[in-house]
Amino acid sequence: MEKKTKTKPATTKSDKTKKPASKSTKSTKSAGKTLDSVRSKLIVHEKRRHPRFLLSGEQFREVRTGKIYSVYDLSLTGLSIKIDEADSVSKELSKEGAIIKGVLNLHPDSVEVAARVLTHHGDRISLSIELASTYTRSVLMRALSAKRLGASLKLVPQKLPLADFWFHGACNTDLLLRMDAANNSEVQSFEIYFSNFYCSWKKAEDRFVTGRCQSIGREKRAEILTNDDPVLIEDIQIDPDTKLDAEKVRWAKEILQSSNIDIPLKDLLLKKFQTV
Repeated sequence: MEKKTKTKPATTKSDKTKKPASKSTKSTKSAGKTLDSVRSKLIVHEKRRHPRFLLSGEQFREVRTGKIYSVYDLSLTGLSIKIDEADSVSKELSKEGAIIKGVLNLHPDSVEVAARVLTHHGDRISLSIELASTYTRSVLMRALSAKRLGASLKLVPQKLPLADFWFHGACNTDLLLRMDAANNSEVQSFEIYFSNFYCSWKKAEDRFVTGRCQSIGREKRAEILTNDDPVLIEDIQIDPDTKLDAEKVRWAKEILQSSNIDIPLKDLLLKKFQTV
C-alpha cells in the first residue's frame, strides 16, 4: 500500500512580500473576534417581548414585621422597595411621610437604616435615608463605589430587543450595549445605570447624556407594557440633566475601567470618553 506523504503548499513571491498587518488593523480584528466571542456566550432566550431588565440582589428587611423586600434605585441618599399591594402591612408602609426602620442587606454587609416614604407608585415605594450611622454610610459608600460596581458586571445570557449585550452588576448596575449593524467592531450606543444615575452615549449624536433614573411602579409600567411601539427601556424612568454632569460621566468611566469586560471591547467604550 502506497504511503501518503504530506507536502507543504508552494510559497509564492507575493506571499513572501506580504507586509505584516498594521496595529490598527490588528486592533480592529481583535475587537471583532472579541465581540464574536461575547456573542457566543449569549443564549437567545426571549419568551416574551419585554424581558426582565431590573434584577435586584439587595434586600431590605423591615424590623417590626421581619418582612423582606427587594431593593431598587439604591444610592447614598435613598432607595426604593417593591411591595405586595395586596398585603396590609405593605399598604401601611406605603403611607407618604411614614418612617420605616430596617436592615439593608448589601452582600456581604448588612446595615441598619431609618427611611422616610417619599412617593408610592403601584408596587414601588421611594424612600429617603433619614438616619444612618457613620458605619452605615461608610458601608454604603464602599458598596456603591465605582470600583465595586464595575468589577461586579457580568454578561447576562439573555438577548434584549433594546441591546446586543447586557451586563448586570451589584446594586442594579447595568450596561446596555448596541453595536453598529454596518460595522461589527464599532459601537452604536451604550447606556450605564448606576446608583440611581444614568449616563449614555450615541453615535448618531456623538455626545453624552446624563440624568437620574428610578424604577417605576406597576401603574406606570402597565402603560408601557400594553404599548405596541418598540420598548426602549422597560422598567426605568429617566430624568435627563439639562446640562451634562461631569461627575456622572467620571463615575461611568471608572465603572467601565474597573469592569472585567474583554479588553478590546472595553477599549472601544473608553475611547468615547476621550472627547468629554
